[in-house]
Amino acid sequence: MADAVSETQEMSFSKRIYFYLLLVKVIWQEWIKSPKAAKSLLLELWRQYRGSSQQVFMLWVMARCLTANYRLKTKIRLGRPSVTIFRKFYDFFRANEVLCADEAVNQRKQTKYLIIRDGAMGDVLMLTPVVRALHARHGGEIAIDIATKTPVVFDNSPYVRAVLDPKALRRGIYTYDVVIDLNDVYERAPHAHPVNAYARVVLGTSEFDKKLVLSPSPEDAHFIEKVVTEIDAPYVVVHHLRHEWGNREIDTAIWSSIYDGFERRGDLKVIFVGSNRDYAPTRNASFEDHRERYSIQQLNLLIAKSQGFLGGDSGPSHVAAATDVPIAVFYTCAHHEARMPLRSTGRFLPLKPHLDCYGCLSDNPIPRAGYFCSRGDNACVRAFDATQVTHQVMDFFKVNL
Repeated sequence: MADAVSETQEMSFSKRIYFYLLLVKVIWQEWIKSPKAAKSLLLELWRQYRGSSQQVFMLWVMARCLTANYRLKTKIRLGRPSVTIFRKFYDFFRANEVLCADEAVNQRKQTKYLIIRDGAMGDVLMLTPVVRALHARHGGEIAIDIATKTPVVFDNSPYVRAVLDPKALRRGIYTYDVVIDLNDVYERAPHAHPVNAYARVVLGTSEFDKKLVLSPSPEDAHFIEKVVTEIDAPYVVVHHLRHEWGNREIDTAIWSSIYDGFERRGDLKVIFVGSNRDYAPTRNASFEDHRERYSIQQLNLLIAKSQGFLGGDSGPSHVAAATDVPIAVFYTCAHHEARMPLRSTGRFLPLKPHLDCYGCLSDNPIPRAGYFCSRGDNACVRAFDATQVTHQVMDFFKVNL
């Protein structure tokens, strides 16, 4: 006990100040959850403060208020870990045996990670290979939770313990060893591919399997087997994107020329996917409208059994990137090198406009999550030679027949 008192007395002035700031934060967090509970805590604190020495009071506060929340500030933002309460007061905890029992339990538990990524489906999908690599790095002895608005990406995932609604985080984060916020990470590095940007923060390396990951269930597989039987022909999956950004939606004349090419060939069915707001020009029986029919896990299987995927730079193209089939994608404001599949298998055809400002999002020094066109005329959606693109697409998929 003498050693404990000695360690307590040696706590620096700066740590004492930090201690009281933490105490204020604990009270405030308690107040947000329940003003009544916060008032009770304040009364209890005052009784302990009046009736105990400073050392005993600080020990009591550590055990009563901070121990349960000592991981609260564990967070990595843009690759920089902040110091946790536990690490800052490690010697204090050790000397006074405040955490002995809890710490022994924690040492036996799996490492617990929370990874936060809001955003569109494609943004979240590009996180999946990083999660798989993190899981493998720990030999599976890790619990990974994901906070996202697109939870379907992680349906059936063997690498994720739970998927949370980001709104739930407002109540506080208390039970994780590491919390990693990936929001705005790749937006702040416009030249980087999102998979690499995420990996730099989570893994600290770019050397890993970067193929995107989806985990269809046996029920999904059975369902898609029936769909493929009903299609009863070789097919390509097409996502004819309709987008609110004027520089993301490829000109109709380009698409029309490609559909003419499929009609002339007559050896492939065209299966349209996407949402009801996307396009699906069913010209004849070889063009089938399958929009809004599939979960992304099912769509992954449908594409995997096809002759290939053709679409715009959006979520379905990233679903296709979790397969090995040929993928052809139109790119405009986003450069193909910053969005392309990074898988080691399967052919890839980037369809690029003939413009000097192609990929302007990567060249802009200001991170822009929303619409932006430096020219102001969205020329990139029209700057394709329709005949040339049609030949490219036909030849690309013909190889695989």
